Amino acid sequence: MLTDLQAREIQEQLFATYRQQTNRQVPVHLPRKDFWEMVKRLLTTLDVQIHNMIRQHGADLRVQNEQKRQANVRHIASELARRRLVAMMQHAASQSLRMATSVTDNATALPPLDWQKTDGAERQLYTAIQTEMDRFKKTIGWQEMQDGLRGEMEFAAPTHKPGTMQLGDFTEKPITNQPPPDLVFEDERPEPVDTIDFDEEDRIAALEWDSMEPIPIPEQTEEVSETQTPLPQAPSSEGRHGAAMELAPSATSAITDDWMDENPKEEKAIETTPLIRIRILTSFDEAIATADGSELMLQAGDVHNLETGMAQWLIDSGAAEAAPL
Repeated sequence: MLTDLQAREIQEQLFATYRQQTNRQVPVHLPRKDFWEMVKRLLTTLDVQIHNMIRQHGADLRVQNEQKRQANVRHIASELARRRLVAMMQHAASQSLRMATSVTDNATALPPLDWQKTDGAERQLYTAIQTEMDRFKKTIGWQEMQDGLRGEMEFAAPTHKPGTMQLGDFTEKPITNQPPPDLVFEDERPEPVDTIDFDEEDRIAALEWDSMEPIPIPEQTEEVSETQTPLPQAPSSEGRHGAAMELAPSATSAITDDWMDENPKEEKAIETTPLIRIRILTSFDEAIATADGSELMLQAGDVHNLETGMAQWLIDSGAAEAAPL
């Protein structure tokens, strides 16, 4: 319970703070740190006094005056709390959203609140608002919206000439609480490295291939069958790499350039069968067998190049006619 003198003092402080906060966009200073606790004790004291007065001499004019006083204090306390909460929310939002994205640019930062002249409960609320603002910014990607592509670009550290010193080297005490940034000198930059990757085995194989002596190829008196595959034979030389042996030519076969000569030494006779171009006049229900063993479906209107015997048989039977170009 408060005395009458304390109750009047707290009531005057409440009304004065409300008048100061009415036209301000930031929270004004409170007259004491336990301001809201004292406002609660004021309203509790008025409530007890009203009940005692009603119990003693009924609801007379003095009780009505105390009830009007209590209602007025409750209204002013409610309006002051609402205005201060709006101002704190606006200050926290402006401080968080107007915070400079660059570390070196603090021109848009708002001045902080003086917590020595505010209530402790208000400081807890302000901290909770800042936490929720950080969570909101992370959810909507505020940093990406403000920085754009700058945060994704590669940052090249600036170089300095050899002998450049930090500003802290000239003072006995550190200038800031953070250590100075590392300096990158021009002669300490790594030289570009050739990114071409040579396979060591391929390089050794190429050297072995160049150093190999040509192998004499005996003249062949008998024709080698097309289906016969010569087996590779390893050279008798020792100390050669395995990859080079796989690339080396076989001793039983020769690599010649006869296909490039205009007059090759030996030409194999190519057996060709003359073909006749015909047009089919009658469709066949079943396929007919050709000379190479394949089956062929003949439909009216089709044009085929067939060997002489079969083409002549179809023409004589009236199922086809000659269709030379």
